[in-house]
Amino acid sequence: MRLVIDQADLHAALQVAIRGVATRSTLPVLSGILLVAEPEQLRLVATDMELTVEALAPARVQEEGAVVLPGRHLAEIVRRLPPGEVHLELEGLRARLIQERSQFTIHGTDPGIFPAVPRVGAGTTVLFDNGALRGLLRRTTFAVATDDSRPILTGVSFRAQGDRLEAVATDGFRIAACRMTLERPVEGGAAAAVIPGRSLAEVARLLPDEGIGRMLLDETQAGFQLGEVRLITRLLDGAYPDVLGLVPSEYPTRVRLPARAFQEACERAALLSDSRQAARWVIRLSVEPGRLVITASDPEVGEAREEIPAEVDGEGMVIGFNARYLVDGLKAIEAEEVLFELTEPLKASRLRGVGEDEFVYIVLPVKIS
Repeated sequence: MRLVIDQADLHAALQVAIRGVATRSTLPVLSGILLVAEPEQLRLVATDMELTVEALAPARVQEEGAVVLPGRHLAEIVRRLPPGEVHLELEGLRARLIQERSQFTIHGTDPGIFPAVPRVGAGTTVLFDNGALRGLLRRTTFAVATDDSRPILTGVSFRAQGDRLEAVATDGFRIAACRMTLERPVEGGAAAAVIPGRSLAEVARLLPDEGIGRMLLDETQAGFQLGEVRLITRLLDGAYPDVLGLVPSEYPTRVRLPARAFQEACERAALLSDSRQAARWVIRLSVEPGRLVITASDPEVGEAREEIPAEVDGEGMVIGFNARYLVDGLKAIEAEEVLFELTEPLKASRLRGVGEDEFVYIVLPVKIS
């Protein structure tokens, strides 16, 4: 292998590929990045066996070849190099990076023992607007479970059919559901898949600001083509529960109020919520004629009371919530006003933006004395 590459291009590609490097693994090769010199480009691949990230960088390749180099060390060296051309040469499994008076020799690993790059088989193809997918991911991935007691809930359930893509996420305490219109109808037939939340977080980070992206789905994998970056992830096994079918369909009490005022009042009141672990972040909401009153108290610190003018339709009630769950849902709403819909103090409530039909957020209350 022998090539010349611009430091900025190599640095950018490494910052993408490093997202796939395994942080904890019994296979030392997974801590490395596979570098493959091809005609007019350098291909970089990293994987932790669940997620594979592949990036391309333009290069003047004088001799093709491949090697696996330590990911973190390589990325740090290149990051600290000044702008300009970098020469990369390979002798056996020893790579040399040369730039003017700087020279680094890095011990590599045989690329033959690096896991084969997965390929998504024939299945469903989904074309999407990058900005629209970023919005959908922002509105759903925060609600996935963070523990492995129910592995299927650590992912987002996707359903692609016709010209629509729907996503649902839940951790058992709240549900975030969002849909978007696709650039064109899906190819290869309708599909359903549960994609790990961690993989989707990387997709969100790597999405270009503009343009059209592509998602490929087969029975075991999902692939995303994001400009010069390709990401492949395993799907989660198992059936995703029909969580939307378990929540109320009718909400007799409806409260219409400013979204940001509601969010900020919850955030302020939570500062004085009970610091004892069993009641941490709990706030009390009182639905009254013409207003929503939010209170919280900590016996050792003090009390908070927030009052927000609101349009109230239906019976009043007092209900408790984990403030963080409410705030998460309100942050995902882009409309100026929000509809806060309730049934009973111990049943799920619903949040949705006024005039926004593509996003709905369901949150369970907490029992208060």
